[in-house]
Amino acid sequence: MTNLIIISYPTPAQATAGAKRLAEIESIGDITVYDSVLIRKNESNEIHIIEEDTAAGSGTLAGMAIGGLIGALAGPVGLISGLLLGTLTGIAYETDKYSFSEDFAKKVAETLKPGDAAIVAEIAEDDPVYVDSYAKETGGTLIRTDADAAYQLFDDEQIITIDEEIAADRKRLKSAADAEKVRISKAIDVLKEKRRKHMEALKADAGDAERKSVESRAEFIQHRIERYRERIGRLEDELKRLRG
Repeated sequence: MTNLIIISYPTPAQATAGAKRLAEIESIGDITVYDSVLIRKNESNEIHIIEEDTAAGSGTLAGMAIGGLIGALAGPVGLISGLLLGTLTGIAYETDKYSFSEDFAKKVAETLKPGDAAIVAEIAEDDPVYVDSYAKETGGTLIRTDADAAYQLFDDEQIITIDEEIAADRKRLKSAADAEKVRISKAIDVLKEKRRKHMEALKADAGDAERKSVESRAEFIQHRIERYRERIGRLEDELKRLRG
């Protein structure tokens, strides 16, 4: 199951240490971290990016629900720093496209207090016990929500297939010898990057389709306006003729 998790800590140092521990859990096959980011809320309730894409990869938030959540956390006046323009564009798009339950949004608001730092990650987990235990060990406060629901927007067979391949490799990783673990881990990294790029392509296609739809609608309205103007012109001419 793919979940979006937020683990908050009192300090950035604790969040950074927590991120390293999360990577260790992934390395033994208990979970898969598709993407993650470290954030901090300052005393003015502004969201800052501390470290982006801690799971490694493309270095953008473009292919995931994380962008939508970061945008939602920042709000219309929140400051998001440390990101490239393309990533900010992705966040703006995702904020509009992804929705999170009112209960989840309330929990996030109550959990992430000014001065706190947090790990925001999209993960695949077969059993929540691993991340639950990890959060408790590292002194973090954990909340999670189902990311699969957000990705219904991009319901795609290739993503499903990649996720299944990663899950199979993760299962083999648990019982593999050390040398084999290195090979399997590299294979998982390749699949994660493939997934990320495919998700970016899907999102780009969705954005193009929406823009074309808007342009088509705008063109239709413009044509109607022109026809009404022509009709008004004819009616005005007819009125002038009648008034003679």
